[in-house]
Amino acid sequence: MTKRAVLLAPRAEADLDRIALWIAEQGAPMTALEYVGRIRRFLASLDEFPERGRDYGAFRTGLRIVSFERRVVIAIVVRASRVEVQRVFSGGQDWRRAMRLHEDD
Repeated sequence: MTKRAVLLAPRAEADLDRIALWIAEQGAPMTALEYVGRIRRFLASLDEFPERGRDYGAFRTGLRIVSFERRVVIAIVVRASRVEVQRVFSGGQDWRRAMRLHEDD
């Protein structure tokens, strides 16, 4: 099995920072570090099996949407030699609107 490099876009990094900051501001800085650490480990695991989640290639070539622990939605683009993590959305965010995905289009 060929492993692919997993790269996080600047917006995905900012999303992770925002998630960590929100949790820390709720009075749980250690929980914030642990939670974002689990997300990062999950993202790193996309190197071996990136074709999980739902295929949104009809909207954007290689786009897939995967979930993490039922509270996080992750937008990735799968390429031949790499996986690009585009965004990381936390519970309640309208990720379809943010990604400009409209099922009816």
